[in-house]
Amino acid sequence: MKPFLRTYLMTYLKGAAMGASDVVPGVSGGTIAFITGIYERLINAIKSINWSNLKLFFTGRFKECWQNIDGTFLVCLFLGIATSFLSLAKLITYLIGAYPTFVWAFFFGLIVASTLLVGKKCSGTGKACWLSRCSPSSPFSSPRRATRR
Repeated sequence: MKPFLRTYLMTYLKGAAMGASDVVPGVSGGTIAFITGIYERLINAIKSINWSNLKLFFTGRFKECWQNIDGTFLVCLFLGIATSFLSLAKLITYLIGAYPTFVWAFFFGLIVASTLLVGKKCSGTGKACWLSRCSPSSPFSSPRRATRR
């Protein structure tokens, strides 16, 4: 498989994972974007849809606009989100009704994993880094152990 096709396919699959998580109430596709490593790219691509790029679009400079907004990435991602959201909505709704403990445990695990990733990425001393290190799921927090007497 050609490298660019593999990249597009992986972006589509990451979008599909985001769409699946968006079906579950209280779980964010942003969590999946963060875990899969595309969160910053997604934020930057969305942020780049601004007046200057819209001006490029409306003056006929489509290719330049498309490159500036990372259009191929956004289309692949949003196609994955839409496909997953539409195809998995009924399945996940059924699974939540039939096996709620397993489904919630899976998504809770994703949230814990994202907390661990945030803790690893934080190297500063700011409030956000301090809070991520003090969360109960963080490897930096020390568990309280019961002592036997």
